Amino acid sequence: MSARSVRVRSVVHSAPAAARDDAGTFRQLRLYNLVVGLIHLMQAVALLLLSNDFGLPVTGQFLAGPPGSEFTPVEELFSIAVGPAVAFFLFLAAVDHLLMAAPGVNAWYNAKLGKGINYARWWEYSVSASVMIVLIAMVTGVSDIGVIIAIFGVNAAMILFGMLMEMTNDADRKVNWGPYSFGCIAGIVPWIIITIQITGAETRATDGGVPTFVYGIIVSLFLLFNSFAINQFLQYKNVGKWRDYIFGEKVYLLLSLTAKTALAWQVFANTLIE
Repeated sequence: MSARSVRVRSVVHSAPAAARDDAGTFRQLRLYNLVVGLIHLMQAVALLLLSNDFGLPVTGQFLAGPPGSEFTPVEELFSIAVGPAVAFFLFLAAVDHLLMAAPGVNAWYNAKLGKGINYARWWEYSVSASVMIVLIAMVTGVSDIGVIIAIFGVNAAMILFGMLMEMTNDADRKVNWGPYSFGCIAGIVPWIIITIQITGAETRATDGGVPTFVYGIIVSLFLLFNSFAINQFLQYKNVGKWRDYIFGEKVYLLLSLTAKTALAWQVFANTLIE
């Protein structure tokens, strides 16, 4: 790849002597992906080895007759084992980052970064981040199968809007903020459901209400989830170091590691220790 400084709204070509060392930058980014991928993989294995069989119920309630009539009693359809679920999103992240560092795939990854897009990031996030938000919701008491599917789907849509933002804003074009705005609308829905669930639990609970650790998970992950959106916003606003798309990619790597690690070990410490 020719030496160039990759920007979101424009690609500025310059002589190798005047530009940053792109070969060195991509070597560094490859190392970052390798390290982050290995950390995710080690955590996934550790969670599987250390966790117990604790699970969260998935329930259903159905019409017992014509619309407007009574419902059947709430029944548990199955349960989701928390340990393997946490290990799953860590494993997905590990596969993503390790593949981006792998021979052959790394060249494709670098080429896409040179065009201001990382498809692999969005594909992985669409599943891993959606599993994460579902687990957060279930920890607050969300159990209905329809709500769980909807939370997963709307969060995946938010992530794919992020990918669309990169796909529709190529070099030397005015930024179209439509996909970003639609993603923000989709992304807030799971948090509204979580807020309703917590509020309802606090006003109705008879045994102390929502545990403190649940608030810790929600606040920390809410801030981290929004940091991804802020990172993309700064990229497309060309703010400071974010003028360089590669800098934003490094921030995504850091945020991915931080958010997944925070959720994994908060859940482990509070629900998976015997």
